[in-house]
Amino acid sequence: MGLSRRARDLGVAVAILALTALVVARVSGESGETITGTARAADGDTLTLDGHRIRLVGMDTPEMMQICKRDGEDWRCGVAARSRLAEFLRAGAVTCRTQGTDKYNRWLARCETTDGDLGARMVREGLAVAYGGYEGEEQFAKAERKGLWGTEFDMPQQWRRMNGRPQEEAHQAEPGILGGVLATFGLN
Repeated sequence: MGLSRRARDLGVAVAILALTALVVARVSGESGETITGTARAADGDTLTLDGHRIRLVGMDTPEMMQICKRDGEDWRCGVAARSRLAEFLRAGAVTCRTQGTDKYNRWLARCETTDGDLGARMVREGLAVAYGGYEGEEQFAKAERKGLWGTEFDMPQQWRRMNGRPQEEAHQAEPGILGGVLATFGLN
């Protein structure tokens, strides 16, 4: 009986150490990849970098076909969002830190140039809405009536629903091995 208790205690100790190692890896960000290079805008919240489609996390932009109303006039807000992201990308190299993939197999990432975080800049200028991040930037844009906040517009998620477009889920990365283990223990 003494041996089986020791074996059980040893098993518990090993499990605790393994879980601790997984938590440390998660906290230190080792679960993602960092890539740097020249990127191009696919739309206002998706870019292509090194052959990978990357969805910027924490924000959402109008769809390319979406029209907003500014001073009673049509404004192609989806096209404006893509154009602004493209302008940011022309500033030079982009560095993206991936956080997994979405259901469309795009990498989810936070990306930046030497001028700063792309998602934060898009939301702060009012060309994107907060979608799991950047709430402070959105409050600033609303207060200043920047971009979308100075127009009549449908939230991108609502516009997609009304126009029969695929819904963009909240940006939760597919868990992979580490995420699955952490979710099992309620740590993600």
